[in-house]
Formats: sequence, C-alpha cells, structure tokens
Amino acid sequence: MKRIMILIALSTMVTLCLIQDSQAQRASRVNVREIIRQLETDTDRFKPSLDSALDDSQLNGTKAEDEINEYVKRFEDATDRLRGRAEDRESAPGVAREVLTRARYINTFMRSHRLSARAVADWATVRNDLNRLAIAYNIRWRW
Repeated sequence: MKRIMILIALSTMVTLCLIQDSQAQRASRVNVREIIRQLETDTDRFKPSLDSALDDSQLNGTKAEDEINEYVKRFEDATDRLRGRAEDRESAPGVAREVLTRARYINTFMRSHRLSARAVADWATVRNDLNRLAIAYNIRWRW
C-alpha cells in the first residue's frame, strides 16, 4: 500500500512538471513572437530616424552611408526570417543569433558616429528589444 501511494505521488509530480513545462513553452513562444513584433515596430521607427540623421551629417552621400544602409537592410531581412520561423512555431536560435550579429554591426556604427539624438534613442530602443530576444533564446550576448 505504501508503495502504491509513493508511485501515485511520483506520477502526479511528473504530470504536474510536464504540464508546467508545456505551459512555459507556450508562453515562451508567445513571448518570442511579441518580442519580434516589437523589434520590427521599433526598427521601423529607427530606420527613418537614421536616414534623416545621415542626411544631416557629413556622412551624406558617402560610402559609409551606403554601408550602414546595407547593414540595416540585411538586419531587417534576418528579422523577417526570424518572424517567419516564429509564426511557423519553429524555434530559431540560429536565425536569432544572425539577427543579433547583424545588429552588432549597426551598433558599432552608431557608437562610432555622432548622429542625431533621435536616431540614438531609437537605436537604444531596438537594442533593448534585441537584449530581450537574446534572453528569450537563451543566447549569451554582449555588445
């Protein structure tokens, strides 16, 4: 009788753990999709502020301007791929890492050039989203 009670208690604990894990995975997927949605919204705000800042700077019309615009385009493409994977309910740590790596190039550019306060603030918001993304995918990340 004592063995039966122990087995019932153990099976109940295992079942509860499995239910909690399933709920955590569902919450994690929802959380990741929300982070990606916010990242895209904030990136859409950052891009025109960067364009405006570049137009008002000595970088206007230079190769550096072309390069940063290309970095931003590749970053957006990677973010789109990540969103697609998240919408398909697929885990995509490799794509998330690509998004972060592409963002690192933009971050280096932003730190190396004096641009408008608006562009800097908009990038800081995007960086915050990226930090949340790294945490959601359990990726060790440093800028």
